[in-house]
Amino acid sequence: MVAAILSIILLVLFYWWFRGDWVLAAAYAGIAVLATLSVPVLYRLAGFTLADEVQWLAGREEKDHREMLARLKTVEGQLDNLGIEEGVGQAKTLTAILDDYHSVVETRFLGKKHSPMAYLSTARRVQKQAIQNLTDAVAVGHSLASIGRHDESAQLQERMQGLNSDQRGRLDALLAENRELFGALTDTAVEVANISSYSDYERLDTMARLVSLAEIANRTGK
Repeated sequence: MVAAILSIILLVLFYWWFRGDWVLAAAYAGIAVLATLSVPVLYRLAGFTLADEVQWLAGREEKDHREMLARLKTVEGQLDNLGIEEGVGQAKTLTAILDDYHSVVETRFLGKKHSPMAYLSTARRVQKQAIQNLTDAVAVGHSLASIGRHDESAQLQERMQGLNSDQRGRLDALLAENRELFGALTDTAVEVANISSYSDYERLDTMARLVSLAEIANRTGK
């Protein structure tokens, strides 16, 4: 953009200096266009574009990592207060998964010319879905606590028992889904750690499983 603006200014000065000579101005304009277009080409060939992309990816990864850990820590405390022990255990497991993922990204992928973006972005989507499931489990836990405080008429108690059963089923489903997500994340991470060629990432069976889970999560809007 800066190069284009400078080229336009110089073109106007050139036209004014030669008192409106259209032939010379046209020739100069052609040179200016080539010079302007050469800037991004040289920028990329010199490796500055890759450096910018790596810096952006590193910044985004660090920001996402901090935000997800903070959110997960809050959710873990809420699950603990509600007495949802498996949820607390899953929060600790997911914290370890996030730390491992962050280390892999920093040590193996950042700074490399080619990175398995499909794996990186899909793993993040699945991790965020797992956190959302735990957040939903907190909401269900509060609902169960509220139901447990009702001890009025027999008719109301029967209704509350039905709600209690529904909410416990919802909680079990959320925790079961997370177990599946954790398994897919772990299995894929192990294969990724052992793979030697970036071109092989898309052909991983575990990668296909991870992508499938991420797409299901998006469709359900959880």
